[in-house]
Amino acid sequence: LCEKVLGPTTTTLAWKKARLINCTFNEPPLADAPQTVSWKLEGTDWTIHNHANVFSRTGLDIGARFFMQHLPENLEGEIVDLGCGNGVIGLTLLDKNPQAKVVFVDESPMAVASSRLNVETNMPEALDRCEFMINNALSGVEPFRFNAVLCNPPFHQQHALTDNVAWEMFHHARRCLKINGELYIVANRHLDYFHKLKKIFGNCTTIATNNKFVVLKAVKLGRRR
Repeated sequence: LCEKVLGPTTTTLAWKKARLINCTFNEPPLADAPQTVSWKLEGTDWTIHNHANVFSRTGLDIGARFFMQHLPENLEGEIVDLGCGNGVIGLTLLDKNPQAKVVFVDESPMAVASSRLNVETNMPEALDRCEFMINNALSGVEPFRFNAVLCNPPFHQQHALTDNVAWEMFHHARRCLKINGELYIVANRHLDYFHKLKKIFGNCTTIATNNKFVVLKAVKLGRRR
C-alpha cells in the first residue's frame, strides 16, 4: 500500500515482531498549465487572448457579438464592463467612447488578467482610461459612482440554470449608477429580463432583438426603495 501511494518501498528484517519500512516519495510530475488561447476578432485588427477557464475561450460568443452591434457611443465618465470575461465588450467601449473610463469587473482573476492583456496588446494607448477590479459583481463599490454599466449576465451557476447572479448584478448596478445612469444588458429572450429590470428600475427599453437575444436598457431615474 505504501509503495502504491507514496513510492518505492523497502523493509528491514523483523526484530521483536517489528519491521522498519523505508519509503522514497515518488512525486508525480505536475501537469502543464493550460496555455493562453488567442484568436482574431472579426471585423477588427484585434487579437483576443483568453487565459484558462475564461468564458468564450476560443472565439466570440453569439450573445456578445449581438451586444457589440448595439453598444452605446460617446458616453463620458466611468462605465463598467460587469462580468467582463476576456474584456471584449470593455475593449469595444474604449474604442466607441474615447472620453470615458472603463472599469473591467469580474470575480475571476484569470478573466481580469485576460482583460488587462487584451487592452495592453490591442489598445495600449487607452490603459490610462482603464481600471481592473477582481470583485463579486459590484459588492463594496460606492453608490452613485458610474454613468453606465454594461453586462452580459450568466444564467447558470456550475450546472444549474438560475437568474440569481443576474438579479444580483442588476441590483448592484442600480445602486452604483448615478441618477440618469444607464444599465445595458444582452440576454436570451426566454429569460424575460425586461420585466425583472422594470421591477428594479421602474423602466426598461428594448434596444434590439433577434430570434435568440435581446438588448435592453434601464435608466436609474431616482431613489427608489
